[in-house]
Amino acid sequence: MAFDENTTVLIVDDAHSMSQGIRAILAMGGVTQSETASHAGEAQNRLRGRRYDVVLCDYNLGLGMNGQELLEATRRSGALPLSTLWVMITGERNYGQVASAAELVPDDYILKPFTTQQLLDRLEAAARRKAFLSPAHRLLDKGKTEQAIQTLGGLIAEADSRQRRLDAQRLCGELLAREGLHEAALRLYREVLSKDELPWAKMGVARILSEQGDGGGANTLLDQVIAEAPRYTEAYDLLAQNLTDDGKYSDAAGALEKAVAISPRNFNRLHHYGTSLLRSGDATRAVEPLQRAVDIGRGNSFFGPEAMVDLLQARCESGQTQQLDRLQHDIAARQGELPGGPLTMAVCRALTALAQQRPQQAETHLAEAAEWISAPETDFGSALRFLSAAAKLPDGHGAESAPDWARSIALRFADSRHELGSLLEVAAPRPACGDAARAAYAELQDKSRAALEQANQGKLETAAAMLHGEAMRTLNCRLGLYGCAMLLRIAENRQEAGQDYAGEMQSLRELLHWLPHDNERVRGFVKRRQALIRHED
Repeated sequence: MAFDENTTVLIVDDAHSMSQGIRAILAMGGVTQSETASHAGEAQNRLRGRRYDVVLCDYNLGLGMNGQELLEATRRSGALPLSTLWVMITGERNYGQVASAAELVPDDYILKPFTTQQLLDRLEAAARRKAFLSPAHRLLDKGKTEQAIQTLGGLIAEADSRQRRLDAQRLCGELLAREGLHEAALRLYREVLSKDELPWAKMGVARILSEQGDGGGANTLLDQVIAEAPRYTEAYDLLAQNLTDDGKYSDAAGALEKAVAISPRNFNRLHHYGTSLLRSGDATRAVEPLQRAVDIGRGNSFFGPEAMVDLLQARCESGQTQQLDRLQHDIAARQGELPGGPLTMAVCRALTALAQQRPQQAETHLAEAAEWISAPETDFGSALRFLSAAAKLPDGHGAESAPDWARSIALRFADSRHELGSLLEVAAPRPACGDAARAAYAELQDKSRAALEQANQGKLETAAAMLHGEAMRTLNCRLGLYGCAMLLRIAENRQEAGQDYAGEMQSLRELLHWLPHDNERVRGFVKRRQALIRHED
């Protein structure tokens, strides 16, 4: 990669003088297309708006996310392409140890202070290392994940250094796991671990074991990761999630408490810690971390109103009703940003009514909210909060409708044992709701297995039709993703054979109409469908 007047750079630093100094250093090296962002929220907005060749990010960004957390957030949201070079700037001499304990690592880092030549040398070294994976990156940019996995297999075989081999294995493992090819991913991770005891490989195995329902095996590995790399905060996060799935909410909060001690200004982790305490029944303790999350988030563009909604719920359940009116006002002012939109706002009013001993008004608000369960803008978190409030309705005030609501929510959102566990947890006050959620989850599993059996028998069209039909009926995201993948495979095969694939294209359009376009796989599907359309033209 040549660093010249055509190279685009985003500089992220909360100190204006530092940003301008780096711009001047780059300009002296011939790199003149640079922009700046003063905090994580602004950086996220810029990365969503355009593609940069390089991101130079200070590790310490003041309040809110630090540089590592910004890297993780943008990579996972899809705002940061794999081809973009990320270099962390830090004054911390032990940063190399900190970075090695992260699940998503920057391409390189540089210690302050530095000269123009030192910066350009570091950039070029990082670019050379990243160039090895560029064939796979280009395929991923086009949404061709299967071909990228095949390409990475070749790169692993031809790697001429340990680091290049590990880089290719790491990306390949992530893609295999993301595509649901768990056995292949496990073989890869275990091959890595047979030669190197690397935390990220153990994390890869732990994530797959968690997805497969082996929480005990996953937790054993996570305990090892935490013992070997105590600052690997993602290990605490996954451990907490597994404990939550097993109903051990207090233990989950304990794991997150340790992670929060390592990264006390991490908005998302504070938020999750507070919600874990809330789920454990300790609404009083939940108020403090949720209030901290709200205070840290205010004024940053990455902050949404979800934390305020959780704070309202914690205050309602702990009897701290003195600030509910102000919270409701703040939430209503940002209703347009609320996941779940009108549903969530109605649930907030219902929670407040329940806290203030007004069950008839709570019933009215929840009946209004139920009309939005199938709305595209309703997400799992808002549906979960709705069910939590519905399960608390007293007999004679709408409680008889709660199991039907639970079934509709489970059919749409219960993609794995994680979602089912969350539904069962909030439905506990009303056992009939839990029974309805379990039955809906079993129905989804049966439908998925039936489609897979048809595909394994070579009946791809039958399997695709089954997945499309069930996805459209339930608006279940996982079924929709599987359906898209199979429909695209059929359409691409027919294109190569010179056969008609208009039916598959129509079914794809219907699924992509409601699937979330901020999902990386969905964006890949859109690109592949567009490539098929261009071929038709």
